[in-house]
Amino acid sequence: MTTVQLLETILYDPKEGVFLLDYHCDRMIASAKELAVFFSNNQEAFLQDLIPTRSEISNKLDVAIRNAGKNTRQRLRVLLDFDGAITIQSSHLPSETKSFQDSSILVVLDKQATHSDNMFLKHKTTEREVYNEARTRLGLGPVGAPMGDNVPFDVIMYNEEGEVMEATIANVAIEVENPETGALEWITPPLSSGLLNGTMRRKLLETGELKERVITVSELKKAAAEGRRIKCFNSVRKEYPVTLKC
Repeated sequence: MTTVQLLETILYDPKEGVFLLDYHCDRMIASAKELAVFFSNNQEAFLQDLIPTRSEISNKLDVAIRNAGKNTRQRLRVLLDFDGAITIQSSHLPSETKSFQDSSILVVLDKQATHSDNMFLKHKTTEREVYNEARTRLGLGPVGAPMGDNVPFDVIMYNEEGEVMEATIANVAIEVENPETGALEWITPPLSSGLLNGTMRRKLLETGELKERVITVSELKKAAAEGRRIKCFNSVRKEYPVTLKC
């Protein structure tokens, strides 16, 4: 059987509980249904009986959280095999630090385009070659490796049409001026540009804090040159400002 697994990375905070649980469950279940044809050895059985429900995922998370300590802030990795088996890995997270709340976090633009038709851009899985290749091109180590001074934290990827996609571990948005009102607003690339529909991205779109629009590489560079804000976001680190290193 293939070693590809569906993956959700989830934040648990003792004060707030499991962050965006329903969104994570929705995405994992939808991806399971869409990818079963490629990775399940028994597609019919998997689709009919083996895809976990929200409540089943939630119950397993509760057990993992209790085992690690309900008073402990945790990063939870939920892995789903295409035979229906769920594995949950928990790791301790320190309290939120200021290091991800200032613009000293550097990101860099990829050196080459990534084809937007890669299925692993749309679904969150353990198959991360497309992201690892982008990091390797820019000389970045694995996600989570220690960073030195002036070393980029992440890579912003773009597609064959010159449209910004996402960073390797987060979605991205830039600040623009609304041409009709003159007000500043945040825009983020649409899914058609080739990117993961992040759970934090979904939340920010649904609350109206983000709007979808194609962002070209030249627009991204211009935003950085003009000093307009750029941010990345995912469901563990939430929103954090970044600086594009040119």
